[in-house]
Amino acid sequence: PNYRWFWLGMFISFTAINLQVVARNWLVYEMTDSQRAVGWVAFAYGIPILFLSLYGGVAAERVSKRTLLLWTQVGNGIIALIISVLITTGDIQLWHLIVAAAFTGILFAFHIPARFSIIPELVREREYMNAVALNSFSWNFSVLLSSVGALLLPVIDVEGVFWITTAAFFISIGLIFMLPVGGSALRSAGESIWVELAEGMRYINKHTILRSLLAVAFVCIIFGLPYGNLMPDFAKKVFDVGEMGYGFLVSAPAVGALVVSLIVASLRDFKKKGLAVMALAFFFGVGLILFAVSGNYYLALVFLIAVGGVSAGYFSLHNTLMQIIVPPTMLGRVMGVYVIMLSFMSLGTLPLSYIADAKDASLAIGLGGGAIALVAIAVMLTIPKVRRLE
Repeated sequence: PNYRWFWLGMFISFTAINLQVVARNWLVYEMTDSQRAVGWVAFAYGIPILFLSLYGGVAAERVSKRTLLLWTQVGNGIIALIISVLITTGDIQLWHLIVAAAFTGILFAFHIPARFSIIPELVREREYMNAVALNSFSWNFSVLLSSVGALLLPVIDVEGVFWITTAAFFISIGLIFMLPVGGSALRSAGESIWVELAEGMRYINKHTILRSLLAVAFVCIIFGLPYGNLMPDFAKKVFDVGEMGYGFLVSAPAVGALVVSLIVASLRDFKKKGLAVMALAFFFGVGLILFAVSGNYYLALVFLIAVGGVSAGYFSLHNTLMQIIVPPTMLGRVMGVYVIMLSFMSLGTLPLSYIADAKDASLAIGLGGGAIALVAIAVMLTIPKVRRLE
């Protein structure tokens, strides 16, 4: 029951976050006619995550995770409210969106480690994979719903979409209140935060399997995940399909991700998870290459569905393995490192956006897909411990 409240609250929150990103990217592109402007907003979001996520990981072990989730959601709701008012009054400017993205990134750095590390407090160990997969399902289903929001852009405009996100954040806050007040800190703040951060880094460094899993995830994040932020450029310049076509481009990966997340969530525990996660990373890279070279809008949608499916399967299994192999007293700090890596999805958008404006977005995505596929093969062949991971 506690996981049910958590899942529902996070699902509504995910929907608000994804809907906000989709609408914001289109708003920025319409205001500036520049993919680079979209890149700078994403960069502002990623920078605080890069520098603060380790602190967020330590905080997730020192204070109640419920408290962290609650207050970070309150902050998200206030930011969304301010931006919605500025859009409604016609006073919105690019710098407003950059500043809002930066503050959202600060909250994200503390929110995500708590969100990942609270799962072992809500379910039994043998249910970790199912719980993580359901978490992934909620994210991907929310991406699909946010894509519907993109399809509504011609109807309710960006203003209406932002007001929907504001309402969703405050509904999510109410659902987080339903979580039990227990599950407080795993450890008191007796040691220096720097000592605990160093301890977490040493733990990662001495565990080859964990280090390898994080390395592959980093490559997937920095070279693969930014493709979503380049969809305005594909919609306008590559395929010339406008707002409605943009909505389908951002929704196609969510369709594949939704299906795969449901499959993973329904699976019983199985062996060779390490081999499966490396294979999914490889096919994630291959899917990006195929999308980049497709040259046809409808064929591109098919490849995007495949990309969404394999990436959802990859990240579900990757997060499951980390929940299993990392002890609870270290999980918050490890997830802090993982969230730092997630920041590179936003940071990696900036150089790709410059390539998109100067040359071709397809080139940037194709090169990124090739890098992912090569790294996945290299780890699979050179580190047998990873492919034999159960």
